[in-house]
Amino acid sequence: MSSCIKSDIVQYGSKNTDPATFASGQQLPVATRSYTNFCNPNGWGRKGCEFLAKYDGTFWADTENYYSDFSDLQFLNDIYFISLFNIKNDVSYCRGWRTGENISDGKKWNIKITKDGWDVLWFDYDYYGTNDDIEYTITYKYSVIDSLLHFSSSDGQTFIFSPSDKEYLKGSIDTGEIIQLEGCTFL
Repeated sequence: MSSCIKSDIVQYGSKNTDPATFASGQQLPVATRSYTNFCNPNGWGRKGCEFLAKYDGTFWADTENYYSDFSDLQFLNDIYFISLFNIKNDVSYCRGWRTGENISDGKKWNIKITKDGWDVLWFDYDYYGTNDDIEYTITYKYSVIDSLLHFSSSDGQTFIFSPSDKEYLKGSIDTGEIIQLEGCTFL
């Protein structure tokens, strides 16, 4: 015969005061936010991406940066979470990035989302090149403040993007040729 007396109850651990929270607002009280990263658009974790859920499908343009390699971008709450566009008269390019390992033209890089909030997205870009060791790491930071997308990186780049009303349809872009690289979201 067993009994359940208050003195027999032993509590393990402590109360979780900072539970992990999904984009929907649902909390998972057994995992703390500081130890669990739920945002992984490359898998089941895409439901936990607050920033990507809020800005899914939005396009942004850096109208002041005429010389940028990729002056327009789109966020997606999908496997490829960001598409970078370079719209030019002669040739236009589009490339998408996903979390985890990426390989293109024999070069390898790894992307990990490190901070995901309602208006903030940070990720680390580990570049390997053709080696097995990381050659360098850049942290990319995106924050939406007053309806503008502020970008900065650990290598000193800063840009401000505005919401874009361009149509990113292949047939509506005035360009000679469109080169779609892996993960491109041209419609």
